[in-house]
Amino acid sequence: MAALERAEPGLRGLPWVIAALGAALAPHVPFLPAWATLLLVAAGAWRWAADRRRWLLPPKWLRVVAVGAVTLAVLGTYRTVNGIEAGTVFLALMAGVKLLETRGSRDLTVLVFIAYFLLYAALLRDQRLPQLPYLLGVTVFATAALMRVHAGTAGDSGRDVLRRSATLLLQALPLALLLFVLFPRLPGPFWGIATGDQARTGLGDEMTPGDISDLSVSGEVAFRVRFDGEIPPPAQRYWRGPVLHEFDGRSWRRPRAQAFPSQEVQYVGDPVDYQITLEPTDRPWILALDMPAAWPEREAWRTYDFQLVSPRRLTEVSSFRLRSYPQFVAGTDLPLSLHRKGTQLPPEGNPRSRALARELAARHGGDPVAITRDLLTMFREQPFVYTLDPPKLADNAMDEFLFETRRGFCEHYASAYTLVMRAAGVPARVVTGYQGGEFNPIGGYLIVRQSDAHAWSEIWVDGRGWLRVDPTAAVAPERIEQNLVRALAADEAAPGRLRDANPLWLQVELTWDTLNDFWNERVVRFNAARQMNLLERLGFEDPDWRTLGLGLAASLAAFFVTLSLYLAWRYREPPRDWPARLHAEVARRLGKRGLVPAAAEGPVAYLERAEQALPDLARDLAAIRQLYVDLRYGPLPNESDLRRLKHLVNRLRP
Repeated sequence: MAALERAEPGLRGLPWVIAALGAALAPHVPFLPAWATLLLVAAGAWRWAADRRRWLLPPKWLRVVAVGAVTLAVLGTYRTVNGIEAGTVFLALMAGVKLLETRGSRDLTVLVFIAYFLLYAALLRDQRLPQLPYLLGVTVFATAALMRVHAGTAGDSGRDVLRRSATLLLQALPLALLLFVLFPRLPGPFWGIATGDQARTGLGDEMTPGDISDLSVSGEVAFRVRFDGEIPPPAQRYWRGPVLHEFDGRSWRRPRAQAFPSQEVQYVGDPVDYQITLEPTDRPWILALDMPAAWPEREAWRTYDFQLVSPRRLTEVSSFRLRSYPQFVAGTDLPLSLHRKGTQLPPEGNPRSRALARELAARHGGDPVAITRDLLTMFREQPFVYTLDPPKLADNAMDEFLFETRRGFCEHYASAYTLVMRAAGVPARVVTGYQGGEFNPIGGYLIVRQSDAHAWSEIWVDGRGWLRVDPTAAVAPERIEQNLVRALAADEAAPGRLRDANPLWLQVELTWDTLNDFWNERVVRFNAARQMNLLERLGFEDPDWRTLGLGLAASLAAFFVTLSLYLAWRYREPPRDWPARLHAEVARRLGKRGLVPAAAEGPVAYLERAEQALPDLARDLAAIRQLYVDLRYGPLPNESDLRRLKHLVNRLRP
């Protein structure tokens, strides 16, 4: 059996390194398999106990087996060791195995650098601003752990080491800013890798009554919008998302196939130009102001039902420059395939809703506008309630909603209205997206939150095309003209109620959101194009990679020259007083006669030795020695003694 190995007794800095490694792993714990977390905790606890109790470290063969087992476990779980998820787990487990063989400062240094890599992996996973203070704090702590491992801080307190670490990182900040601005970056997200393996909160391609009300209890930001001119009024702030055509009696879905002819759009009035910045959703939807008219051709396209879609999933913060027309005429000619899709219903289900549709169609001769007017009047005048907490519905959900519960959210009203219109023979569909938004005067942009998620309907009218109909506006007009909080009962919980009632809290939230927006726009989305734009604003004409390289080299040279000059000034030899300067001059002159101060020989001893070695100068050297002692160690140095000492030194000949 291989001999067991001993670690250095009381390995310096080990507790700090284990704590730094644990802090760096903390952001990854929600994404690590439970078995991996347990193994890491066990490895850290065992290594700390082994250091305290002087246990022997595992033999080499056992560590090799552990490495193989960890590799197989990661491959069995993820089928790879690459990527953010698998790579992070593999790196973390290798750190755990490394703990089992830490015998000296070199091993601990490797663990600290693994902690640095884990912090960077946390940024690859999530670049939102709230986690940045934590990551910076752990970086300071990991650097302090590195200082603890190496000589120079063993006698310092933990507070002193942390302060020194923070100072060191602050001194490196100018260099980090230079590298951020000038280091050439590849096209794509700032961190160089797609961020999302997990979906984020947002709209899907299916809607069942209850889905959007569940989404609307979240106050998270969905996207932010900067307008070039005036902000459209609330009634025009419909942000178009997935359009749902297929209905199974309870849920609405987007068609799996998109093989439908496109329809023309006639734009009316003035356009609205804006830039929209969407939070990650892991979906391709681009929530454009209805109706989108211009978009970046390489980054999006408009579907047959007028939704903007990206060719990629939005797994990081994404920004698009768009143009929309709030007033438009869309699809005056309806292809037969779209007409069939717009009137399609399951063969059975919701019989009372179908009966209502037949009655209204017969009464108005199939006129969609008149049928709509009667339906909206019913929603407005009968005891329908707009609520985030509607009762559960059974199989014939729309029948129960229209004729029994009459309590629902926007998806209930849009779904019921669209069903009745289809049953009356009118092409209709459900549109999901967002409605409204809150202006942030600090940042100068509109905030649209998940609580602004909304569903409405569109019907096709001969000669007028697709018309937007929002049944929710008939039941709760406050939802459209103001916000969700104003549309709900005062005793019903709603996101943003505290913000709406407390001006101070509102200012705090808006300030924090402005900081998040700055982080997203200036840091996370600082890509190659923005880098070139910044260089142009700084005075570089037609910047290219060569300009970046030269600028980076010149900046680094200037930085290190400045740093060297500062360090030379900071650690310069302190100025010597006159006795010391005159003694140095004596030593220089006597050195020409081969008499130099010995190592660790003081000034007085040197002069006494010089008196004996140079009899011809003994008298002057004795006087110089006495004056030196009086001036350096006497209680009150005398100006006349200093002048006499200068005179004696000046007449001293080598």
